[in-house]
Amino acid sequence: MTETFDELEVLPWSEISELHEDLFQKQLDYVLSQSDFYQQKYSGISRTSITSLKELPNLPLTTKDELRESLLARPPLGLHAAASLADIVQIQSSSGTTGMPTFVAATGQDIETWNSMGARVFYANGFRPRDWVMHAYAMGRGFVGGLVNIEHLQHLGCCVIPLGAESGTERLLQAIDHLKPVAMCATPSMVNHLGSVAQEVLGKSASDLSIRKISVGGEPGGGVPAIRQKMEELWSADVRDMMGGADFGSTYWAECDVKDGMHLCSQAALHVELIDPDTLESVPIEEGATGELVYTTLRRQATPLIRYRMGDIVTVSDMSCSCGRTGYRIKAHGRADDMLIVRGVNVFPAAVKDVVTQLAPDTTGYLKIDLDFEGHSTYEPLKIRVEQSERSTLNPSELTRMVEDEVRTRLTVRVVVSIVPEGAIERPGAQKEKLLERIKVS
Repeated sequence: MTETFDELEVLPWSEISELHEDLFQKQLDYVLSQSDFYQQKYSGISRTSITSLKELPNLPLTTKDELRESLLARPPLGLHAAASLADIVQIQSSSGTTGMPTFVAATGQDIETWNSMGARVFYANGFRPRDWVMHAYAMGRGFVGGLVNIEHLQHLGCCVIPLGAESGTERLLQAIDHLKPVAMCATPSMVNHLGSVAQEVLGKSASDLSIRKISVGGEPGGGVPAIRQKMEELWSADVRDMMGGADFGSTYWAECDVKDGMHLCSQAALHVELIDPDTLESVPIEEGATGELVYTTLRRQATPLIRYRMGDIVTVSDMSCSCGRTGYRIKAHGRADDMLIVRGVNVFPAAVKDVVTQLAPDTTGYLKIDLDFEGHSTYEPLKIRVEQSERSTLNPSELTRMVEDEVRTRLTVRVVVSIVPEGAIERPGAQKEKLLERIKVS
């Protein structure tokens, strides 16, 4: 018998589809009656023409820019808000790394929906009721991975230690050493950083501490073999990836024991589509399919969204799993707005980091891709700064050639590498790791 958080995770997909059809019709009626944004957006579309989820692709997509315009048009929560302000119990914020932050409101029922998805995620990641969990995601600026993930963990029944990334390296490691939590959640860069400096701070390695389960998200890396291996070796812990986004309640994809792609964990809350990010045409969800994730809420009260482009590019890795969960699995490549095109070849920053990380111990795994061109496309080699580990026995020119050759072999793109000493690239700390840096060209 498969061990899951709730029965939705193992229901036959045909039953999930029937449930989603019913919820979608109710959600669409609610949206059209309560949301000024969608009343305007769908003004030329007959309600009777959308009789099932099969007709959903006939509706236009919703974008983050539209939400920002909606928020500015009617503060505080935008034209797309569909619930009374008196019913709002919580407001979260996106990180705002690509523009103005978007504020995401929730009613009590919305939070219950978020917590159901989030608890499934952490359960799939190996967390269990009564586990003591060190929460090392950023807590500031309304970051949805902060408070909301704490609520998910408490809904699961865990004891949460909510120090947050802002507490700093020493306090986090000292608290882990003193309280001995069995689990931790954080970004991959934070997990690597804490593990790398534990010996210096505590006089003992991270593997000598109590953490044996780690759930990572918020940035690429958890599903990248070399990055995962480094985290697992540092901590002697089981590391699993998860993914989601602020607009829908933090997290709703998660790796199970198989650790080969993330299961959909948003049953009865979100309907998921794939589209071609260039043509915007629908892509059938089947093994091997690659596209951009598009979400439609199924029971959202405060800020429902229909066909919302999240920007994450994924490949469907499997439609079933030996763990018994019926939600299909995906592997994430990165965000569409982070993807670079080098002489016609698509390159995700996380893939470059994977190559560099695999060159340890000569590299530390930290790098910056310096963009000295407009947009995301170039015909020139990418310029990369790569940290050389203090343990490396190579001279800088040898490491330069090694990195350039390995990237060209693995990713079929040319790069120009500048070697910098260990510590030269700023550590992300409480913020997400940013692999891209815009360089002003005079």
